This record gives sequence, C-alpha cells and structure tokens, in this order.
Amino acid sequence: MSLAPPRLCRWSLLLCICLINAWCLRPMNAAAEQNSAEQSNRVTWRPVRATKAGQKRAAAKNAGNATKNVQPAAYHPEITEYSDVVIDDSSFGSCDGYGCDAMGCDAMGGGMPRNRIRAPFSNLNYRIQADYLLWSLGGFDLPALVTTSPIGTSAATAGVLNQNGTTVLFGDEEVADDLRSGVRLTLQWDNRCESEGFDLSFTGIFDDNETFRDSRSLLARPVFDTGVGAESALLVSHPDFLSGSISASMESSLYAFDVMRRQRICTAFCDNLDLSFGYRHGRLDESLRMDQQSTFTQAQGPIVSGTSQSLSDLFETENRFHGAQFGLRYQSRYRNGLHLTANGKLAFGVNQAEARIRGTTTTTVPGSGSSTTTGGLLAQATNIGDYDQSDFTLIPEFGITLSTYFDRNLQIGIGYNVMVWTNAIQVEDTIDRNVSQFPPELPTGTQDPSFDFDSGTFVAHGLNFNAVFAF
Repeated sequence: MSLAPPRLCRWSLLLCICLINAWCLRPMNAAAEQNSAEQSNRVTWRPVRATKAGQKRAAAKNAGNATKNVQPAAYHPEITEYSDVVIDDSSFGSCDGYGCDAMGCDAMGGGMPRNRIRAPFSNLNYRIQADYLLWSLGGFDLPALVTTSPIGTSAATAGVLNQNGTTVLFGDEEVADDLRSGVRLTLQWDNRCESEGFDLSFTGIFDDNETFRDSRSLLARPVFDTGVGAESALLVSHPDFLSGSISASMESSLYAFDVMRRQRICTAFCDNLDLSFGYRHGRLDESLRMDQQSTFTQAQGPIVSGTSQSLSDLFETENRFHGAQFGLRYQSRYRNGLHLTANGKLAFGVNQAEARIRGTTTTTVPGSGSSTTTGGLLAQATNIGDYDQSDFTLIPEFGITLSTYFDRNLQIGIGYNVMVWTNAIQVEDTIDRNVSQFPPELPTGTQDPSFDFDSGTFVAHGLNFNAVFAF
C-alpha cells in the first residue's frame, strides 16, 4: 500500500490552514499599520544645534541602546539650518513634549522669525523690554484760586465768588492732567521653556512743571472769610490803587520698582497664563507753589503809596509705598504673527504719606525797609508744618499690549495701562480756603486755614510703545 496519498493530504491541509490564518489576520495587520502611521504623524521632531555635550549624551545613549531606531528629523519649512543636528529627545520632556511649543502658532503662522528655536541645553532666556510711556497723572483737582472781574467793579466785590461778573482764571477744575513722557525698563530671564522666571521692572513718569501766570489790571484770590461768614477775596491788582501779578507752578512725578517671581500655571497650544508674586515700591510726589506780587499805586489808609507785598504759599505731598504684589499675565499668539499680552497686578501694603506746608509774606515800605513774616494767604501759621500718616493701601494695575516680531531678536508693540493708588495724599487735600485773618495779621478767630490729614484715590493711565530684545 502506498503512503503518498495520506502525506499529500496532510500537506494540503496544512497549506489550507495557513491561507485561512493569513486571510483572517489581514484586517488586524492593516489596522495596526494605520495606527502606527497615525502615531508617527503625531510626533514632531525639532532640529537643534549640536554641541559637544549633546554629542556625548547622544553617543552614550546610542551605545547603551544599539537596537533603537532613531527616526530622522522632520524639518519645518520655516527652519533653514539643518547641518550638525543631534536629536536628544530626553531634553524635551520638561516642555510638554513640544519644546516650549516653538513649532506651534509662532512657527506655523510666521509669528516667530527663523532660527529662534533654542537648543535644548540652553538653560536661560533673557529679554530686555523698553517702553516709552505717554501717561496722564490725574492732575490737581483744585478749588478756585485766582479770579477776575470786569473793569469798574468795586474793590469790595472784585474777584469774590458768586458775584456777578466774577470769572475763575485758575482752579475750580482739574489742572496739570496733560499727557507727559515716561519710561519703563524691564529685565526678564526665564528657563528655556519660559515656564518660570524673574522680572525686574522700573517705571518713571518724570517731573513735569506746568505754570500759570497773569498780570491783568484786576486780579483777586478768593477765600471764605470765617470772621464774617461769607465769601471774600484778597486783591492782587485793581485799576484804582493796586498793580500786581500772580503765578502758580505745579509739579508731579511717579516712580515704581518691582521684582517678581513668575510661574506658568496654565498653557495651551497658543495661550499661556502665568502667576507672579513679589515686591513693589512706589513713589508719588506733587507740589503747588503760588507767588503774588502787589504794589500800592495810591495810599490806602495807613498804607503809603509805593508799599509792596510779596506772598508765597507752598504745598508739597509725598507718598512712599512698600508692599507685596501678585499678578497674572495672559499671552496669546495668532497665526498672523500678532501677540496679545494682558497683565493684571495687585499690590498691597503700607503707604507712608507726608505733607509739607510753607508760607511767607514780605512787606516793603518806601524809606522803612522790608520785613518778612511767617504765612502767606492759604498757608499761614495756623496750618504751616510737616504732617505724616501711614495707611494700608492697594495699588491695582492693568495693561494690554499688541505686538509683533520686527526681526529675529526684536519685538515691537503698543498698549494701554491704567494704575490706581488708594489712600494717597495729594496737593488738593492740603488746601483750605477758609481764612480767619489776612496777611500780615496774626492768627485770630477760628484759627483758619487749618490742616486735616485727608487722602483719596490717585489714577494714572496712558499709552505705551515698547520694544523687546531677546537674547
């Protein structure tokens, strides 16, 4: 009996089993291949510049794992330098797998210039930001300080408030609130992923001097006379018997310094949110000086013709803030190359407020010499002095900036900022229009003007034009 037929049957059966097994497993293999392709498409390799340290680490890694297949780098069209590339994927782990998202919105949309991607071994990034500020510092909300009346008005009613024809020339509104120049300098350094770092910032709105001067033939300084309980005025000039002039000079400045520790708390493909905390110091100074010169052209009672009077009133305020500060910074990048940055800060601490009031009157009588007494009109012996007070203060600040890259290292932008300072003393808080005597009389009656330590809310706001240099 021949054994060929049974052997042939067995081989035929084995071949059928193999064909059936291959046919059944074909869909599973296809699905695996598709999943592998999708997984490969999700991996983005970034080029980095080779360094000796990187070459050594790569060589050690390849020696320890010789069987590992390293895929070639997939270069983005925006990146043109491909030579001497070493892929060290272990260095990307701390950047959420995307190396600080540098292959995201900026590179895809042209927002970040070429070759701005840093090597994984660069530990720090540095930026210097310079802002030109065009801000308004709130101004002086002054009472009516200088008035005039039509020629022919009697000396008893000339320049008195609430009288027909009286016009306010200085005060009774907010003055010195025009835009002025300033600067803000910021130094930032971060880790290579920009997820944490430090900020040092200095802001200065420089001293700005605004003046008022008038020498018309009828001028007066309105006050409330507590002796008679009614509005009155001290004449500076009058066509009938007095010539004179008056001037006012106003100064104000704002400075701030802060050092902040910054930490990223939330990130997305095109958006970042950072929390910062640190220390803030602020300084706000204001001053108002009024000078009056008057000469009697005709004798008035005991006052002989030619007698002159020079009055000076000076009001100064200082605010010094020290406290802690917390802030949030939101950044969003767009495919058209624009960057939106929104900042919010809140500082809280102690404000040390000081007020100084000075005044003098110099009288010169022809043939009798000059004499100087303490006190002017609104700064007299009843309120002259130095005063200080400390209060808990909040300083919130908000800003928004829109910027774009000008070249590979330079970013330019424009923005708007507003800052609020609570419990700050200003010049307007030191002025009292009530008087119980006129210079050079000694204090009497209600002992006015007086000083009560009062404070309010100061607001500064304006535009900023900035340039950021990264290196």
